[in-house]
Amino acid sequence: MPKRAAGAGRRRRRPVQPRRLRSPNHGNLTALIQKLNAQTVKPHEIILVDSSPGELKEVPAGASYVKNPVDLALSGDYNLGAQHATGDCLLLLQQDCVPARDTDLEDNLRLLTPGRVAVTSSVTLPRENWEQYNFWGQALMAHWVGTVRQGISGKFDLIRADVFRKIGGYDTKAFSFAGEDMDLCLRLSEHGEVFVAQTQVIHLHNQSRKTAWTDLFKKRYQLAESFGALFRKWGFRLYRIPYATYFSHHLAKYLYLLLPFCLIFPKYVIPFLFVTANLANVEVWRIRSPKKFSFLLLNPALFLVGAAGALKGLVSGKQRYSVNK
Repeated sequence: MPKRAAGAGRRRRRPVQPRRLRSPNHGNLTALIQKLNAQTVKPHEIILVDSSPGELKEVPAGASYVKNPVDLALSGDYNLGAQHATGDCLLLLQQDCVPARDTDLEDNLRLLTPGRVAVTSSVTLPRENWEQYNFWGQALMAHWVGTVRQGISGKFDLIRADVFRKIGGYDTKAFSFAGEDMDLCLRLSEHGEVFVAQTQVIHLHNQSRKTAWTDLFKKRYQLAESFGALFRKWGFRLYRIPYATYFSHHLAKYLYLLLPFCLIFPKYVIPFLFVTANLANVEVWRIRSPKKFSFLLLNPALFLVGAAGALKGLVSGKQRYSVNK
């Protein structure tokens, strides 16, 4: 998390950065810390937060290590890291993400002007990384290939520490495994602007295991459950999130309300939903495999699973489902 001096004319202090550690890998961590220390504004401190079952045997030089005894997923680790940080700003960064340029942190600090409570980088999943996944892994991540202006993502977010603590950090009670980033974005925006910069963070997203077709249904249900919980809390204010501008990513959510009309006008509504459910996952057609044609039938099934998840989240007001179940 970066440490930034308040007020013009004061010397800018080095950033302080807590980051989240899920699967301890000394090589990856060492390379990431070297990348951070190569920034033109170097971290004041780096905090590794670990809630994995095992202990990290060797903490890379230049970092401190905090073991989280309770696994509250990504958001819980960030909250714990924020408690140990001493800086004026927090830089949230995941283990498999690296800034694209050595000036990115300095650029984001400069963009954190009065009136802004956070500056986030656009997130890039390199196509060459995505092409190394198996077919189902490519289908799962097809939405994310290239650069996406997410807003708060936990991948390279610079946030004023006082505001983060004032609002209580991530809401771990309502959002366990999805939706916590969009909820935090909206709560931060109530205190100032959340600005998405032109700087980029590279999301390497190295998959540790092959993706199965069932993972697509699990992930769709998880994300839909978070949408239901988010909509119950924020309603149409969700449109304020930068990520909401990606139409195909969210098309299915607009269609859930049409499902009851299948009973009244099945001749018209069912064919319409069949077509639009495929449009909602149009990015899958970028995959170079004949298997993609199976999505003509899979997409409507994914749509129905998403509708069930959204209804669950809307009724409960919480996101609890984990794809690791």
